[in-house]
Amino acid sequence: MSIHAMYVFLSTKMLPLALAFVGIGVLIAIHECGHFVFCKLFGVHTPTFSIGFGPEVFRKTIGKTNFRLAAIPLGGYVEIAGHAEVGQGDQEHAHSVGPESFESKPYWQKVLVMSGGIIFNLLFAVIVLSSLFMIGSSGPQAVIVGGIVKGSAAEQAELKTGDAIVNINERVLVDETGNVLRDAREILLGEIRNNPDGLVAVLTRRDGNVLRRTIKLGSRLEDGKAIGVLGAELQTPLPKLPFLSAIAAGFGEVARLAGLVVYGIKYLFTHRTLEGAGGPVMIMSMISGAAQHGAAALLLFLAFISVNLAVLNLFPFPVLDGGQIFFITIEAILGRKIPMPVKNGINIASWLLLMGLIVFLTYRDLVMLFGSKLASLYKKLVGLWH
Repeated sequence: MSIHAMYVFLSTKMLPLALAFVGIGVLIAIHECGHFVFCKLFGVHTPTFSIGFGPEVFRKTIGKTNFRLAAIPLGGYVEIAGHAEVGQGDQEHAHSVGPESFESKPYWQKVLVMSGGIIFNLLFAVIVLSSLFMIGSSGPQAVIVGGIVKGSAAEQAELKTGDAIVNINERVLVDETGNVLRDAREILLGEIRNNPDGLVAVLTRRDGNVLRRTIKLGSRLEDGKAIGVLGAELQTPLPKLPFLSAIAAGFGEVARLAGLVVYGIKYLFTHRTLEGAGGPVMIMSMISGAAQHGAAALLLFLAFISVNLAVLNLFPFPVLDGGQIFFITIEAILGRKIPMPVKNGINIASWLLLMGLIVFLTYRDLVMLFGSKLASLYKKLVGLWH
């Protein structure tokens, strides 16, 4: 491999992948930091603050907390004294009952401790989006392809996450100076919506190369009328706004993204399908794709993932924050503790269900991204591990 080829490989593949790992680690750290801050605020002891799994690369005790970082930053936890949870280390203080224990605190403090991760994930998204609105987007831009729905027109046309769409049906989305038009998104969506089950001619830019393709769109009914469907998330540059307007726009964008997440989850349940749901591999691939388009695109996508984490953790599934809040609320209403064997049984069963879902989504992600051979190898490895 030549020096130039190696440089291209490192800059276009390895660096974005490394940034994806760092990005997801940051989101996890922010989530756990939310729990940690509220614990400290209410005087709850936190023996361990851990990010990642695999070989430990860093450990330092500060005050009464042991901070640790592992090699693979795809998980984390804050050990809370007096509050036992599945998958959180040794938990030697899980059943503490002293004044610094979780169980000694009033109901509202317990709810805020459990909600801390959700609050911080939403706060991170608001800060990132507000900052991007203050700065605005500059330089060569385009409409960027984000997530792609399996089996959609976008997948059939072999669009990839990170592709830049610069022209559709001979209507330009980028001006002669290389900047995206202010109404580029509206132009693109209009051409798609107005061609249900029709053909559209699209120019995309990928790794410096311009590709021309004809895409056969899908369709769906909206208010009784058929509209065209591409089956891909479309990301556009942000306008530059004054401080207060940027803050308001940041909150508004977070609310909009949260609504999209809720709609997506509702769709999965009402249609009883996992189509469109991505696992860890797909998420990392999408973050890596966003990283190839610069810091702003990466931060924008991380903000979207952060909102996803916040909304998902609101659901009353036992191993999620929402499930823990649900348990706390039931105990507050009943005026007594749920028996520990019952709570542990529910937590373990839901944990196994969640791990099974992650394994399935990872397998499907590998099939979509790398083909059946690699997925088959992954399946064998999982079988050996079990």
